[in-house]
Amino acid sequence: MSLANRLKGKAISAWLGPTGDAARRAVSRIKDRIAKAPRTLDVYFDLTDPWSYLTAQAVQRLLEAYPVELTFHVVTPPASDVDPEPLLRAPYSVRDAVQLAEYWNVEFPGKKSTDANMVRDIGTALVKARPPREQLAAALELTMSMWNVDKKLLVTLLGKWGQVSNGDVLPILNTTYAELRKAGHYQGAMIHYDGTWYWGIDRLPYLEAALAKDFGKEVAHVVTPRPIADRGPLKLSDKPLACDMWFSFRSPYSYLALEQIEGVLAPYNVPLTLRQVAPMVMRGLPMPQMKRMYIVKDAKREADRLGIPFGELCDPLGPGIENCLAIQHWANQQGAGIGFARSAMRAIWAEARDPADYVDLRYMVERANLPWEAARAALDDKAAIKIAADNAADLNGIGLWGVPSFKVGDFVAWGQDRLPLLADRLRRHALATP
Repeated sequence: MSLANRLKGKAISAWLGPTGDAARRAVSRIKDRIAKAPRTLDVYFDLTDPWSYLTAQAVQRLLEAYPVELTFHVVTPPASDVDPEPLLRAPYSVRDAVQLAEYWNVEFPGKKSTDANMVRDIGTALVKARPPREQLAAALELTMSMWNVDKKLLVTLLGKWGQVSNGDVLPILNTTYAELRKAGHYQGAMIHYDGTWYWGIDRLPYLEAALAKDFGKEVAHVVTPRPIADRGPLKLSDKPLACDMWFSFRSPYSYLALEQIEGVLAPYNVPLTLRQVAPMVMRGLPMPQMKRMYIVKDAKREADRLGIPFGELCDPLGPGIENCLAIQHWANQQGAGIGFARSAMRAIWAEARDPADYVDLRYMVERANLPWEAARAALDDKAAIKIAADNAADLNGIGLWGVPSFKVGDFVAWGQDRLPLLADRLRRHALATP
């Protein structure tokens, strides 16, 4: 490991760690005090987005549990530079929201992507000026009718809440989306509080802990898993189960998932197949700096919760990725794929080791109990790039594009956040299987 990489890794770790977070919160609070602003949840709501609908339910409960103020911003869907596959994202978000609502105590009645005419009509109601809590209630009622595809109810609700001219909608939504980008994020279903971003119900425990501390209250747990009794037997497949996991060496969430996946699958003896893919930017998908910075900070927060080392990192983009893909292809053939993947990912994301450096690469290989000379010879295997491309095509084939992603029977999900849902589905499958 070069001294430069080590020093850079330590500097990044300090920026990501508690000291950096405390500094950012302190700056936010100083600004609030100067402006004499009350503690406020800034909520960004995309009416076409199922995750925004789930988030709005959680926000309504937070307002009942904690004496916090609200600002409510209706925004457009994400811009193309942060939403590389909108045609895949829309149907997947519906499917994912259905699975989330089965697991958590939130509701989602949707079965398919939004109706364009209903979206247009609801937009004319949600850009109408009204107090924030009324706007939240309007958003929930109006989009509930949309997800239920209840056009008769929508007509009634539009009469209740009122509308503005259709020509006013897009300029207003574009303005609020620009304000979101200026504030430091890029998509709906986001809550900003005390200088920190929280994505929907996935990060609600962090937000609730902050609110409870600030207001001297017990954590209300406004979103919790449904009772086990409500999540009874449910088969994943009539065939023997196997888990496909797509991952990228440049994805910090993939690292967190690799550290957990064996523990999820082992109680049910489900075999794992690792499907390595090239990073998004090497697949022609954009990854702007704003998005990268949020992901790394959020991954650090998750790593700390899970007790996984994280923060002294080295970006492997370029020859380092090519080396990892080649050795991963070879290690998979040896039946040692998980060992190499975990060793390499920990080196990249927690030890600032560079897989483009042969000294560091050898360390990754030998820590996984693999022979260096054979692994080094595998670097010349041109098939590795094709395998990664084939894996990416298969990922698109199940309706996804990002990593980590998982498929077990009829369960398909994106994100290490979905591992608790996978564990629950495996439990339910076991109950349904003689």
